[in-house]
Amino acid sequence: MKLYLKLLSGVLALGVTCVLGGCYTRTIVVHEHRDDPPPRVEPEPEPEPEPEVIEVEVSYYHDSLRPFGTWTYIEGYGDCWYPSDVDDDWRPYSHGHWVWVDDCGWYWVSDYEWGWACEHYGRWTYYSGHWCWVPGYEWSGGWVVWYEGGGYIGWAALPPTIIWDDRDGCHDRGVRWEIEIRDSCWVWVSHGKFYSRHIHQVCEHPRQNRTRFGNASYRGCLGAERGRPMNRAIRYEDAEKYTGQKAPRRKVKDEKDEHGRPDNRDDGERVYVYRPKVKKSKVEKDKEEREKKEREEKEKAEKEKADREKKEREKAEKEKADREKKEREEKEKREKEKREKEKREKEEKDKKAKEEREKAEKEKAEREKAEREKKEREEKEKREQEEKDKKAKEEREKAEKEKAEREKAEREKKEREEKEKREKEEKDKKAKEEREKAEKEKAEREKAEREKKEREEKEKREKEEKDKKAKEEREKAEKEKAEREKAEREKKEREEKEKREQEEKAKKDKEEADRKAKEEREKAEKEKAEREKAEREKKEREEKEKREKEEKEKKAKEDREKAEKEKAEREKAEREKKEREEKEKADRERAEREKKEREEKEKREKEEKAKKEKEEAERKAKEEQEKKDREEAERKQQEEREKKEKEEKEKQEKEEKEKKEKEEKEKKEKDEKDNGKGKDK
Repeated sequence: MKLYLKLLSGVLALGVTCVLGGCYTRTIVVHEHRDDPPPRVEPEPEPEPEPEVIEVEVSYYHDSLRPFGTWTYIEGYGDCWYPSDVDDDWRPYSHGHWVWVDDCGWYWVSDYEWGWACEHYGRWTYYSGHWCWVPGYEWSGGWVVWYEGGGYIGWAALPPTIIWDDRDGCHDRGVRWEIEIRDSCWVWVSHGKFYSRHIHQVCEHPRQNRTRFGNASYRGCLGAERGRPMNRAIRYEDAEKYTGQKAPRRKVKDEKDEHGRPDNRDDGERVYVYRPKVKKSKVEKDKEEREKKEREEKEKAEKEKADREKKEREKAEKEKADREKKEREEKEKREKEKREKEKREKEEKDKKAKEEREKAEKEKAEREKAEREKKEREEKEKREQEEKDKKAKEEREKAEKEKAEREKAEREKKEREEKEKREKEEKDKKAKEEREKAEKEKAEREKAEREKKEREEKEKREKEEKDKKAKEEREKAEKEKAEREKAEREKKEREEKEKREQEEKAKKDKEEADRKAKEEREKAEKEKAEREKAEREKKEREEKEKREKEEKEKKAKEDREKAEKEKAEREKAEREKKEREEKEKADRERAEREKKEREEKEKREKEEKAKKEKEEAERKAKEEQEKKDREEAERKQQEEREKKEKEEKEKQEKEEKEKKEKEEKEKKEKDEKDNGKGKDK
């Protein structure tokens, strides 16, 4: 607009100048340029400040998770925690949803308050009928392993046996995940439901987990980038391809503690994350350094061993090639000499051979004729014997088949009869129970109707008797009732107070016992670490002496081993092949055994559950019956009390009436006596 005004003012000024200067008239065409202003460059957003690193001790887990579950000690893992607010078929990473975060990959947004710890630190293991969480120090978006295929994506919590290394990631080489992890731990969802906000509502039932592995393949678990765990085994692009839609992408908002965050930790743009740095104890650090050092020494020893074996192989191959070359040359020389000798002998023998051939051919023709005749006889006899054997075999097979069919029919008949017998017994038992129940209910109904009728008649009689004094009795009864209710209320309050005091005392005793047990465990772990250190040092010294001794012996043995090495390698290859076959067979048997055990366990759990439900129903029925009996007894006692009070009142009234009549009589007699005296006067 400013440009347009400038051009317009310039044209007007030029026109005025021309008019005043007397110049000739000319037409000036002005083209209006409406150039859009250059786009405004938005300043780049300032990078978000790095979150403040919050450090906590391992004991922080105990205080934070105690309200949501129970801590227990497991041999080999130490203090472990299991949740108390989950279902029987619950498994880790099943209640929540996945979102993509650029700096950690797939991030699990948990539906639980304790999810910030148990589904982002540590590992899960199944122990004594519970899913137990083993505390850890490293944070990630989710410690899981991934499978994909056949239209499904599956994941499962990593077991404690999988070690994390900030250089190589998870050590998962050679692990068969479908065997290493329990079937019930896996969570499978179809491609289209992978982004669901509530995975537990759309995931497959655990019974279907084993069938999914047939069409799926291993995609990986956590890798290491810049020393941090990255959960990118299923790539962002692959997720789009599988589901046909873009994955939910979020930014991270770090929180200062696990309290005070919004209920919805995923607001559509950000995920609210609490990820403190968990400090390791000195024992844990020493243990990790020890394990790391042992791994490095082991890798170094394996590398040196591989280099040595490679050099020995190359040397052996070179010597073998030289030997083979020398042997070939000697063999060719021997063969040449042999050919020349054979040529000479052949020339000498040609004459004799011709005569001998003619003679031999004649004898051979005679022998062949005799053998042919003999062979024909034997073949004929053999065919006859085979036909005879075949016929006998067919008869035997037919007889065995008929016998097997008869046995099978008898077995099936027996099974049917047993099944019908069982069904009949169950039916009779059920009918008997229903009859008993109906009779019991009928008796109770009749009893209740009888009692009701009696009460109504009694109340009617009492009502007729109490018409005059009803008001006073009601007031008295209400007063007594109020006093009783007051006494009951006070008694109930006293009992509740005593109960609260007992619970507080029990809670304090339990906390004190937990604290003492924890101190004892820490002391035991410290002593154990010291013992292990001493044993390790002793073992290292012994291994060092042993290695020196082995090196000396090895130098003496190398010459002998060169000759035996080829034989040993062949035997080793055969042995390894045999071991692989045996291992695969053992794995198959173990998988079948585990499957059978799982099925039996599920069956037992189902039976126990049904038994518990039955016992619970019986207990409730018993409690209801007891409650009815108590109410009936209290009602009878109340009626007896009321009857007694009524009788006492009637008696008192009768006595007062008699006393009053007596006084009136005495007064009357006195009056009559006084009147008689007055008349006499």
